[in-house]
Amino acid sequence: LLNEEPKKGADNKLVCFVHPKRTSGVLIELCQDLG
Repeated sequence: LLNEEPKKGADNKLVCFVHPKRTSGVLIELCQDLG
């Protein structure tokens, strides 16, 4: 992951990213609703 912990993103979601070196050059964003 690029971040140690998820960060607050747009639309009241937590977001973090998987580093492209781990995914054959693809940047993957993971997001979760805060509730």
